[in-house]
Amino acid sequence: MNNRILLVARRDFLQLVRTRAFKLTLLIVPALLAISVGATSFLRPPATVAYVMADEGGGFAPVIERRLELDYQRQLLRDLSAYAARWNAAPPGDGWADDAGVEAFVHDGGVDAALRRMKLPAGTPAFKRAPRTYLRVPAPQGVPTQAGAAAFGRAITPLLAGDIETPQGKRALSAAVYIPARGAPRIWTNGRANGANLIEVIQEERSHLARVAALAANGLDPATAARIDTLRAPLAVTAPPANGGRAQMQIRSAVPLALVYLLLMAALITGGMMLQGVIEERSNRLLEAVLACVEPRELMLGKLLGLGAVGLTIIAAWVGCALLAAFTIDGVAADYLRPSLAALNQPWMILAMVFYFFTGYLILAMAYLAIGSLSDSMQDAQAYLMPVTMGMLLPVMLMVMSSLQNPGGWLPQVMSWIPLYTPFAMLARLGMGVSLSEVLGTGVLLVGFVTLELVVLGRVFRASLLSTGQPPKLGTFLKLMLRAD
Repeated sequence: MNNRILLVARRDFLQLVRTRAFKLTLLIVPALLAISVGATSFLRPPATVAYVMADEGGGFAPVIERRLELDYQRQLLRDLSAYAARWNAAPPGDGWADDAGVEAFVHDGGVDAALRRMKLPAGTPAFKRAPRTYLRVPAPQGVPTQAGAAAFGRAITPLLAGDIETPQGKRALSAAVYIPARGAPRIWTNGRANGANLIEVIQEERSHLARVAALAANGLDPATAARIDTLRAPLAVTAPPANGGRAQMQIRSAVPLALVYLLLMAALITGGMMLQGVIEERSNRLLEAVLACVEPRELMLGKLLGLGAVGLTIIAAWVGCALLAAFTIDGVAADYLRPSLAALNQPWMILAMVFYFFTGYLILAMAYLAIGSLSDSMQDAQAYLMPVTMGMLLPVMLMVMSSLQNPGGWLPQVMSWIPLYTPFAMLARLGMGVSLSEVLGTGVLLVGFVTLELVVLGRVFRASLLSTGQPPKLGTFLKLMLRAD
């Protein structure tokens, strides 16, 4: 490579990295990660809420506690099945579909026994049990539990506005339930949504007991009535294998989709930096001195190389911070990112991601460079910058949403063959399954388009470097693109 191109690239790189905008850009992702971790740790309310239950007859409260415990164990079993599938381990079973399966899971030792039976790969993060949603606490002192619903409600209602002591510390008092010996239960809530499931559980269990009583009243013995009411039609469910299915597809798509957003952010931010630098050089007549030492083609390639180095530095810093957070900070994002990286086990996929990322970056960088060469001020540049930015952002955002909802939809497939959007569309689809012929075809298309862009926008860049005055109109712009050197 020509030494003068490297000198231009080095000069532009150092000029950009010394700006405040570059330093602030580097801090965007670390700051967002720190804010999200802090918000998750300190601002999120505890998942467990408390409830008080007064049962005059003493026979209904154990039924509710059993149902809540079975529901909690069912949730643990489902989470454990997803954990096993994510890390390619033997699943604990699909018994969460009915109460008998959940009870068998608990009888066999629950989560601890299932984890011991799994053969997890080395370095697999530990399984995290979800906290219980509801925790029963005794009625506070001064709240009557045998004096009727009205007295209970008057005493407990003021306490629903605050927290209550539990074995796990202070928790919000979500609901208070009074079950009379005869008649319908009464429930008081704190008005938040976290008590809705408890109401549904109470309603379902009351309905179950009412149906059993009605069957018994019509001549069936209670045991037979209870068995009939709990009958469930058999259902055979075939789940995708551990390495397949939509869940695995989403895991494989996490990194490519992240690169789509990083590509947009990095290209727009660094392109704006370079645009402002070129405009300042034009307005200060500095380009005349530079062009006395280098050719316009060398200046253009040097600026593109310098801009690419700036973008690579930003991306490396962002990705490094994200990986550091993923592998050192526990949480949902870390649990999702680790298997996403592990799913990228095909070298061609990594090479394809790198290729699409840098060709997309080059396409946008060349557009910004041409706009900067045409503009004498940032106000002039806005005439070109706004339609270019919106013309990229809106279709790409629509395409990403379409890819998430329907990976085989027509919009991502069509945009894969529109060179301006090919890098974004193919990155978004890589984790969802694309053929090798499509990768090769779009790769050839991109190489041709980037070459053509360097030629036609290079002509605009060279022809407009030293020109001043009003920005050229569309016709003049097209003539500059088509005019031979």
